[in-house]
Amino acid sequence: MKKFKLLLFIFFPLISLAQKPKIKYLDFDGKEISYSQFNQIQSKGILVGQNDDGTIYRLIKEREKSGKINDYKELVNSLNNSLSTNLDFKKPLFVYYYPGPDATNISKNPTPNGSQIFKDETDVFENKFKETIDGQTLFLYKKESKNVYSNHKYMPWKKDPNNEIEKRFFSEYHYQYASFVVIFPNGDYNAYLGEFSYDYVFDYVKNWKKKNKSK
Repeated sequence: MKKFKLLLFIFFPLISLAQKPKIKYLDFDGKEISYSQFNQIQSKGILVGQNDDGTIYRLIKEREKSGKINDYKELVNSLNNSLSTNLDFKKPLFVYYYPGPDATNISKNPTPNGSQIFKDETDVFENKFKETIDGQTLFLYKKESKNVYSNHKYMPWKKDPNNEIEKRFFSEYHYQYASFVVIFPNGDYNAYLGEFSYDYVFDYVKNWKKKNKSK
């Protein structure tokens, strides 16, 4: 009997340690709601932000961010030093930011030749971005996946150095799928959180050029 009690004493703490952490689901205002409530709202195409360990999921209402940084030249020089790139601080920079694998960007049944298709679409975008505003591009990731990694066959993926871009523009949550930021030489920037179309970039470019035309 004593031996049985001793085994129970050892076994139950192990069960307690092995229990999975509670997952919290938050509404737009950060208030906790049930999974069913969360799923009902999210199913309408609402963006989800999650923390790194997957224990907090929040509904995101505002997907666009804009502002100004005062050290664009220093940022570009830092990226060049860390990544061995040749970015020009006199030109706009588009950064495609991949936070890591999640439920939306990892498919159990990936599209055949998906990487090649993405590369072809990106080539078209890069050419247009350069022609429209003499822009340059950078493709960064935080965590690798089976589709995103250094020395990729099709895409020039590079690891976000010291999480620099994340800390500046995407620090609050892991926004599912991917995000982007376009930074202009005067420090103005526009960021879009979550899955996007390259067409959005040109909307920001058009607005920026219009805004700065009279200056």
